[in-house]
Amino acid sequence: MREKESLPGILFGVVRDSFSRILVCVPGPGILSFAVSLSLLPFLPSLANSQATEGRVITLDEAVRLATINDPRVLSAEQDAIIAVERVKEAWFQFLPEVGFQASASKYEARYPFALSGVSRNLLAFPGEHQNLYSGSGYWYLPVYEGGRHINTLYLAKAAHKAAKSNYDTVRREVTLAAKDSFYRLILAQEKLAAATRNEAAALAPAADQDLGAWDRLEGAALLGEARAGATAARHDFDLKRLSLLKNLNLEFNTVFRVEGALETKPLEMDIDRAIVWAMELRPELQSQTYRAEMDAIGVNLAMGRRHPTLFFAGDYELTGQRFPLKQNNWDATIGVKVPLAYDLFTQVKQKEAEQRQGALKRAELQDRVRLEVRQAYENLRYWEKEFPLREAHYAALKRLYDQAASLPGAALARIRASKRLSDARLAHLESVTEHVLAVAKLEWAVGRALDR
Repeated sequence: MREKESLPGILFGVVRDSFSRILVCVPGPGILSFAVSLSLLPFLPSLANSQATEGRVITLDEAVRLATINDPRVLSAEQDAIIAVERVKEAWFQFLPEVGFQASASKYEARYPFALSGVSRNLLAFPGEHQNLYSGSGYWYLPVYEGGRHINTLYLAKAAHKAAKSNYDTVRREVTLAAKDSFYRLILAQEKLAAATRNEAAALAPAADQDLGAWDRLEGAALLGEARAGATAARHDFDLKRLSLLKNLNLEFNTVFRVEGALETKPLEMDIDRAIVWAMELRPELQSQTYRAEMDAIGVNLAMGRRHPTLFFAGDYELTGQRFPLKQNNWDATIGVKVPLAYDLFTQVKQKEAEQRQGALKRAELQDRVRLEVRQAYENLRYWEKEFPLREAHYAALKRLYDQAASLPGAALARIRASKRLSDARLAHLESVTEHVLAVAKLEWAVGRALDR
C-alpha cells in the first residue's frame, strides 16, 4: 500500500507528462514551449520530492529501534527467554518438600466396617449411631536422592535459559542488519530519484528548441525519452525501497515518512585472523550451540539417572472423628527407598547419546559456516574499501572539468550529456559509499561486535 500522493506531486506528474507529449509530438515554433519549460526548471526537483519530504522523520537510530521493538521474531525470542527464566524457578522448586492439606466430610450407612474410597484416603468407617465421618490431614514428601535427576534438571533449565538469551541476541542482530540495509538503500534510491528528476528537467529545454538542426532535435528527443524512462525507473525503485523499509520496521504500508541520513564512510583496518577469533568467541549462534552441547550432556545424565534408587522422607498428620471437635489423631513419618526397574533405560540412553553426537556435528558445521561468513564479509569489505576512493576521485575530477567548462560556450546537447555523465559518476560514488557502509555492517554482524574506525 502506497502512501497518499500529495497535491503538488499529482500536479507535477500531470503537467510533466502533458507538457512532454506536447514538446515531442507537436512540431512547429517552440518559443512559447521553451519559455514555459525554462520557467518550470527551478520547481521540478522540489515538486518531485514533495512526496518524500512529508510525514515522520526516520533516522538510522530510529529505524533500528523500531525494527527491534516491532519485529515478531524479536518479540517471540524475548518471550522464549522469559519462559526459560520461569523454568529455572520451577527447577529450584523441586528441592523443596511437597506439602499438601486435605479435608473431607462423609455421610455413610454401614452394617459392618468398611473403607471409604481413595478420594477420602481409604478411611475406615464403622457402624454406629453417628454415621458421619470428618477428617483433616496434612502431608509432606521430600526426595533426598533421586540419582541426580533434580540437580540435572536444574542444570538443564539454566543451560536452556542461556540458549534462549543467545537466540534473542542472534535475532536482534539479524533484524538490526536488515534495518540498516533497507535504510541506506532507501537513502541511495532517494538520491537516484532526485538525480533522475534533475536529468529529466534538464532534457526538456533542448527537446523544445526548434533552432536546433534535425539531427540535434532527434538526439534531444532521444535524450528526453531516456531521461523520462530513468526518472520512472528511479521512482519505481524508490517506492519498492520504501516498502522494504516499512516491512523491516513492521510499520503500516501507508505510513507517510521521510528518511534522514548521510551516505558517508571512511576506511576500516581489519585483520582477518583477529576477526575470525572474535567471531568464534562472540557470535551468539556459537554460544547457543555451546549451551546446547551442555544440554545434550545433561540429557544423557538424566537418562542414566533412572537406574539409580530414590531415597525419600514422607510424613502425615491426620485428625478423624464422627463428631466435632475432632480428637482422634494419627500421624506417621516414613523413610523409604525406591529401586526402579526400567525396561527402556538403555534405549533412552542410546537415544540421548545419538542426539549428543548430532549436536557435535551441527556445531562443527556451524563453526565452518561462521568462518565462511566472516571471510566473505571481509572480502566484500576489501573490495569496496578499494573501490569507493577510486569512484570518489573520478567524480571529483569530472566535477572540476565540468566547473571549468560551465562558463564556456558550447552546444546544449553536449552540456546535457556532460551533466548526465557527472550525475552518473556522483551516483556511482554514492553507491560505492553505500556498499562500503553495508559491508562494514555485515562484517560487524559476522564478527559479533562493533568495529572501531
